Amino acid sequence: METSAQIFSEQDIADLFCMPQVLVDLIEACLGGDDAQSIADIILQDAALSAKIILAASKSSATPLDPLEPVSSAIQRLGTPMITGIALQSARQIVQQSFTLQELSFQYGLWFSARVSGLVARCLAPSVNYPHIEEAQLSGLLLNLGIQALFVREGATYTALDVTPWSSAIQCHLEEANYKVNHLQIADKLIEQWQLDSFLADAIRFLHADIAQIEQSSVLLKIARLAQQFCQNPQQVTAETEVLAERLFGFSKSEVDYLFDWAHGLYPAFGTFLADPDKLQGELAKALERLTELSFVLADQEAARARLATGKTPESLLKIARNLYLENSSATDAIFFLLDQKSLQLTGILTEGQPRLIGELKIPMEAKSNLVSSALFDGTPVNSFQSNQPLTVTDHLLLRLCKSSGMSCHPFHFEGRALGVVVLGVAAETGLERLKSLQVKMFGQVVSAAIMRMSTNVQDHFSDGNSLLRRVSHEVNSPLTIINNYTEVLSHLLTDPDADSQELTEAIKKEVRRIDDIINYYLNQQEIPEFPEYSVNLNQLVLDTVDALNDVEFKPRQIIPRVDLQYNLDKVTTNPVLIKQILVNLLKNAAEAVSDGGTIQLVTRDGYSSDRGTHIEIIVQDNGPGIAPQLQGKLFQPVISTKGAGHSGVGLSIVKGMVDDLGGWISCHSSAESGTSFHLQIPCRVDRSSEP
Repeated sequence: METSAQIFSEQDIADLFCMPQVLVDLIEACLGGDDAQSIADIILQDAALSAKIILAASKSSATPLDPLEPVSSAIQRLGTPMITGIALQSARQIVQQSFTLQELSFQYGLWFSARVSGLVARCLAPSVNYPHIEEAQLSGLLLNLGIQALFVREGATYTALDVTPWSSAIQCHLEEANYKVNHLQIADKLIEQWQLDSFLADAIRFLHADIAQIEQSSVLLKIARLAQQFCQNPQQVTAETEVLAERLFGFSKSEVDYLFDWAHGLYPAFGTFLADPDKLQGELAKALERLTELSFVLADQEAARARLATGKTPESLLKIARNLYLENSSATDAIFFLLDQKSLQLTGILTEGQPRLIGELKIPMEAKSNLVSSALFDGTPVNSFQSNQPLTVTDHLLLRLCKSSGMSCHPFHFEGRALGVVVLGVAAETGLERLKSLQVKMFGQVVSAAIMRMSTNVQDHFSDGNSLLRRVSHEVNSPLTIINNYTEVLSHLLTDPDADSQELTEAIKKEVRRIDDIINYYLNQQEIPEFPEYSVNLNQLVLDTVDALNDVEFKPRQIIPRVDLQYNLDKVTTNPVLIKQILVNLLKNAAEAVSDGGTIQLVTRDGYSSDRGTHIEIIVQDNGPGIAPQLQGKLFQPVISTKGAGHSGVGLSIVKGMVDDLGGWISCHSSAESGTSFHLQIPCRVDRSSEP
């Protein structure tokens, strides 16, 4: 049987049929510029699509995917164009496939069963305090992956087995009798190729192991086993399900009923007409028609990308972009504003044939101060016809420049980074509907990518520098992996390791991880939004950060975090993502510096100085041994390392860079008697979000 399972390879994953309705949703999301989480949620509705995405990403790099979120990390690695390409190939495959009525019903049954088991596992994970939701969902979603592979290979002869319910032990026995292999063994081999550091493959491989052994195994195996039991009768809770839930997780009947109601409310609608071939054929036909339409939108996308590539200056690029909007919508004009990250204002870009006054417009990034900044802050289009706020002078100026009675403002984003806004003139409210089309959304994404490439500042900082860093990361990653592997081997070869040897190997592994963290920070830095959020509660941010680190960094070593927060501290306009990263780094360093049972004090207070103005100070203080005086003056330089003191110089250089990005200041005070304290000062900007 083992030999038979080996013949199933990655080609079998490529041949799997993806549900056309899911492909429609995915292509529309990619064209419309939906965020990575939305795209992941769509992919996780289909086992075949999830498998194709994970396989493609695992083959594209020697670095393993995140085993806890393999779909999400695959999306990040592949990027939207590659995801769209995989979806398009899968769409072509399903469009060209001719199903008999029996095969169509069988395939829809597979799609429904996979979705249900994935949903049950997703709902089950938080119910049993299993934190890795995506991994849990995949353990249910992929239960019938081997069934789908056998169906593609064997077709009608496989459907003739007529096995219900799916993924039962009886089904495995019939498969072994007919094909010398069962679907669980096939799934195990297919998933094994992804090289995930996870029990995901085991959860499927041992699905029908003796329940006493499942009880003693990983939580993931228990989740998969109970999800499969729910699928035996997905429309009601059976006595067998109640018994298994009580045995594996101690669930009461009411808890099982609650779980069922939760998952059942998420079931896909097509589950209600699985026994109606005519209805299934109609649904398939509508989805295939939409996929055909989307192929033309994708062709338009490539044509638009090619046109934009001919623009060699920002003005010529935006002239082409303006024509794209005017040719494909009811807009009377298109006025472009690009975001200046340093001055936090939107600057009008004048293109040929437009009034010169556009180039004189500078719109400050103040929340709700006008429609343009509102669109960028909200991340969604806003228009003058349906606005909840009165039009400002700036809005009226733009209406005059658009030569129209109304306007719609559409933000530009690239990989989570805000770039600017296009203001489209609209003659009447009825014209807004045309601007909601997928084609117009698609133009926004293509233009965003072109602006990103063209912008000199962004190009220098994020394209050239990030490209170089990615090359460095690629070159450094292999030797780091080898060092880490050799260290692991060394720790096993030391048959009688003394404390110093063990400490040395652990120190090597820790420093390898630190280097990897540093590179990843700079690689992912472009995902941090540059413009600030208004009304940030720094006290709450401190409490949230301490809470996030408590179980991992503090409790295992009985470290006591103490907070002394100034009451009624003013809310500030700043970047909470950066501040939290700074606090995480400082707290981790402090935890390394103190001995078991040590204390870390966090203080917040407002302050003022003549050179720095009004600011809020966050202090992180530990009672560790302090930092040697000769190192303190060079502490934030990358080449400095304090080793035994616990405050890594390389890590602190990253902190200094993040503080600079905030426009803030950081200092260190340390002695052997009092320990070490870091003083982070965050400038206070005027918060106008609550003003009328």
